Amino acid sequence: MENIKEIIAKNLVELRKKHKMTQSALAEKLNYSDKAISRWERAETLPDIEVLCRVCDLYGVSFEYLLQKEQPTDSKNPYVKSQDKLSKISISLIAICTVWIIATVGFAYFQLYGYNRWTLFVWAIPLSCIVGLVCNHMWGNRVLRQVLLSICTWSVILCLYLECLAYNLWMLFIIGAPIQMIIILASNLKKGTRTDA
Repeated sequence: MENIKEIIAKNLVELRKKHKMTQSALAEKLNYSDKAISRWERAETLPDIEVLCRVCDLYGVSFEYLLQKEQPTDSKNPYVKSQDKLSKISISLIAICTVWIIATVGFAYFQLYGYNRWTLFVWAIPLSCIVGLVCNHMWGNRVLRQVLLSICTWSVILCLYLECLAYNLWMLFIIGAPIQMIIILASNLKKGTRTDA
């Protein structure tokens, strides 16, 4: 019987090649060295369960997929999560739409009592970014996180400015520049690369 280590190694190689990734690219995504990836693919060592789960999420397959000696050749492979990415995007968009529905209901409520609270729609922008950040934290990427943080920062400053329009607090926008710089610098920080298996 083929060693489980060899089965997982073979499946790791096939998945990486199927997704047109180099060992270096995979190593960067998993925060490991390409030497560690090479050892996994040669069945010298096995990554821990947590890393294998991250690999499965990255490739959109279930954990069982890595353990199968022969993968089904038909399009209805029960181990492949075909709709997973679309589902995650749909959930994120539903959550963001909920923010806008709440803003619309709030606007209509204030209109009934003679208040024009159009700024609720402006406040919906940073709230949508926060919802997006939460969703992105669960299954997103670093670039999207940086974009969402930037939009959130500038829209919060805009909201504060609009709420205090009578005081002409244009200086609030000056605060945005160092915050933006921090977001850019922090998102470019990399965690240390692991070389262990």
